[in-house]
Amino acid sequence: MLAQLNASAIIGEPGTGFEKRGNSGPFECGNCAFFDGACNQPDMMRMSKEPREKDGRVKVKREDCCEYVKRVGDKWLRKYGR
Repeated sequence: MLAQLNASAIIGEPGTGFEKRGNSGPFECGNCAFFDGACNQPDMMRMSKEPREKDGRVKVKREDCCEYVKRVGDKWLRKYGR
């Protein structure tokens, strides 16, 4: 049996859980397979109310995050260092 998601308990943007970084923790768009300078995750592109690039990708910063993060490790650390 699949667990039921309590949508009212998701913090952040309704439907996506998107949050700007602030002091919320270590998850971030920069470590997500859907981030290439903007977000191309299909549900984020369909539901997010955040501003868009001309091609429809959602404008996010690498420090932001959402419920759809697909973690790939710290690709930004490997590429740019911190």
